Amino acid sequence: GFSGAAVLEAVPEVKIAAGKWKYVQIKLSAPGEEPKLVVRNTRGLAYHPDMYDAAMHELRPLGISGEVIGGGRIYFSAEEKKCNVFGYSKTFGRAPGCNEKSAEIIRRNYPGFNVTWSDDGY
Repeated sequence: GFSGAAVLEAVPEVKIAAGKWKYVQIKLSAPGEEPKLVVRNTRGLAYHPDMYDAAMHELRPLGISGEVIGGGRIYFSAEEKKCNVFGYSKTFGRAPGCNEKSAEIIRRNYPGFNVTWSDDGY
């Protein structure tokens, strides 16, 4: 089987597009591995479920399953070294701590960026 393959380890924690887009936080699972939280969005997609589907389209073939923890919006600018996580997902509902945790994950992956979060806005 897949034991010891550590498929989740190879999956980037953050994949986000420049600009302001909705985002989802997904808890990924693979057989025999610790679950992993990732932050995802895709330029040009309008809805949270689309963001989830786009992310899982890449990951399912690797034997990874996912569950949405929550979502909101992300403003991300590499030029300004700035990232703001805010709002919530109407589809998936409010997830307390989701934006804060997502900001933490982004901060870890973008050292030197000013990463802020709030639960305000939609």
